Amino acid sequence: MDERLKTQDKLKSWEIHNGMQLICPLCKFCSDTHDHLFFECMYSSQVWRKITALTWLPQLSNWRAVCNCLSTAASRNTSTSVVAKLVFGAAVYFIWQERNNRLFKNSHRSEVKLFDDIYNTVRLKLMSIRFKSSAKVERMKTTWQIL
Repeated sequence: MDERLKTQDKLKSWEIHNGMQLICPLCKFCSDTHDHLFFECMYSSQVWRKITALTWLPQLSNWRAVCNCLSTAASRNTSTSVVAKLVFGAAVYFIWQERNNRLFKNSHRSEVKLFDDIYNTVRLKLMSIRFKSSAKVERMKTTWQIL
């Protein structure tokens, strides 16, 4: 997958950082790079591990490895692949949103709150999808608390 997000390492390469401190706003430890943000950062990796525990996805902490794993499921419409794609999309969206909120709005969510936001977003989307009944689908509904 393409790495087009405007992380601080890109700003540095464009020489437009204007003296900004180029560290990850989530962990305040490493450089703010695409690979670090997804999912090497301590903050994002905790959220990622917790959310992937609800899926078949391996708990990888490397962007390319996660994308490679998901690319095999991308064309399938099974309940497990649908959940994996939704979890990935929501995790990336909310982690990026949290990063931007910390940089530009001085707003912070805990890892638990971010996990809850991802979980609830995926859960609500799953509630709107009709799946063929099977044992796998019933386990998925239990995991995501879908009645």
